[in-house]
Amino acid sequence: MKRRVLCNTHRRTMDLLFAPSDLERLRSVCNLVWAKDEEAPKEVIEAAREDLFAIVTGQWSYGDVNRFPNLKAILETSGGFPSSDVLDYEACFSRGIRVLSCAPAFGPTVAEMGLGLAIATARRIVWNDADFRKGEGHWSHRDSRDEFSIFGLQAGFIGFGSLARCLKSLLEPFGCPIQVYDPWMTDAYLTSQGVTPVDLETLLSTSRLIFVLATPTGSNREQIGRELLEKIRPDAVFLLLSRSHILSFDALTDVLNEGRFWAGIDVYPEEPLPMDHRIRSAPNVVFSTHRAGAISEAFRNIGRMVTNDVEAIVKGLPPRDMQVADPAYIDLRGVR
Repeated sequence: MKRRVLCNTHRRTMDLLFAPSDLERLRSVCNLVWAKDEEAPKEVIEAAREDLFAIVTGQWSYGDVNRFPNLKAILETSGGFPSSDVLDYEACFSRGIRVLSCAPAFGPTVAEMGLGLAIATARRIVWNDADFRKGEGHWSHRDSRDEFSIFGLQAGFIGFGSLARCLKSLLEPFGCPIQVYDPWMTDAYLTSQGVTPVDLETLLSTSRLIFVLATPTGSNREQIGRELLEKIRPDAVFLLLSRSHILSFDALTDVLNEGRFWAGIDVYPEEPLPMDHRIRSAPNVVFSTHRAGAISEAFRNIGRMVTNDVEAIVKGLPPRDMQVADPAYIDLRGVR
C-alpha cells in the first residue's frame, strides 16, 4: 500500500514546482493528498491526519506535530526551515521525523545573480547604460568611471552553506582567493574546502568582493552594524544576497548614501521596498528586487528535490537532495 503524502504548497503552484515527469514519478511512489494550488482545507488535513507519512508544505501551519502519529518527514518548499516558534523540533528529532528545506534549490541561481551583480557593479555596467541612453556615453578610455576587473580580487563570504559553495565554483575561473567567516564551521573544515577562515572584521576590512550569504538565525540578527560597515574599503563591492537579517539595514542605507563603497542588493527588510525609502537615493548601488532565485529553473529544482527525497524516504533510504535540519544547528542557532 502506498504511503500517504500531503502536498500543500499553496503559495507556490504545483505547475511552478513540479515538471510533469517529476509529478508523475511522485504519484507513482506515494498516494498524494490534496496536491492542488489552493491551500488545503482543515477538514482534508484532519481526515488524512493519522495516516500521513510526509507533509510537503510552504509553511508549517498544522499545529502540534504530535497530531500526526505516523509522520516521518516534513519537506518545506519556501526556502527556509519552519520557525521553531511554530514547529516543535524536539518532538521531531525524538520521533525521527526528518525536517527538510528546499534552500539548496536556489543555490545555483542566486550564486549566478551574485556574480552578475558583482560584475555589473565593478564594471559600472548599469551606470554606463543609463548614461548612454541619455547621450552621455563614456567611450573607451577617455572618460573612465573608476571601473575595475574582478579577476584575482580578494573575495569574502559571510556564510559557507550551499549558496556559498555554488558561488565558489563560479568564481574559480576568475582566480579570486576566498576568505570565509562562518562561526558554525571549523577552521579545519573551511581550509579543506580551499577557503581561508577569518574573523568578520578581517573579512570586511580586506575583501574587495564581500558576499553576504549567511542563513538568518536567532543569533546573527543585525550582527553587522555601522561600526563594522565602516571597516569596508572604499573600492569594495558589498553584495547582499541571502537575507537583510544579518545587518542593520538603516546603517547600510546611511553608509551607502555617504558613498563609502559600492553595493549590489537583492534582499530588503521590507518587500516591496517603500518608494520613499532612503536607500533608493544611494549613488553607488545596483538594485535587484529579490529575484536572484525566483526563476523557473530554481522552482523546478524544488519539485525535483522533493520528488527525489520523498522517493528515498518511502524506500527507507536517507534523503540526499534537500537540506536536513540538524539538532545541533537548531539548538545552537535557533530558527526564526
